[in-house]
Amino acid sequence: MQLCTNIKEKKRILEIFKGAFKNSPGITWMTKGDDSKTESLLKLFIAEAIVKKGAFLTNNKNGAVLFFQLQNRKNTILLIARKLFIVVFVIGIKTGIKTIKYKKLIDNKRPKDGFLGWLVASDQSVSGTEAAYEIRNEMFRIADEAKLPIFVETTVPRVRALYRISGYTEYTSIEHPYEDLTIWFFRRNPETKN
Repeated sequence: MQLCTNIKEKKRILEIFKGAFKNSPGITWMTKGDDSKTESLLKLFIAEAIVKKGAFLTNNKNGAVLFFQLQNRKNTILLIARKLFIVVFVIGIKTGIKTIKYKKLIDNKRPKDGFLGWLVASDQSVSGTEAAYEIRNEMFRIADEAKLPIFVETTVPRVRALYRISGYTEYTSIEHPYEDLTIWFFRRNPETKN
């Protein structure tokens, strides 16, 4: 897995995320299913992860993850301006206010120390599990080396089952404040080698 360092890799991450999150209820409630709004939101998420040195692409370029330490609060003026633009001109002020409240709710449920697997996806048009395994193994390796837990969330029942199978433990769930959805929160503690 490699850190995203150029425009070509950034575009590939966006392509993977657009395919994976096109109909994801965790995204579509903010964008009302509008593809251009979804793309703008995903670009913002990728930009934030790049600033935090947490946008990764698998070696075969078929998987991507936004993965960084929760303690990393790094921001830039450009990123703040981009967030304001998304709220005012893309998703709208009303949905923007709901999104801010939603983010605060999620942040209050999630511990403050550890790694966040914010968006995790593999190319939906490619068969096989190579990219998914690489993402999982590299996330676990990085977190184990740092001796920190990993936190992930989902609103998709199938992904909930995948997280359980992959070694995560569900530690809480809440009802989405604006949609008929459940948000499941998972944790994976670091393994220590003797």
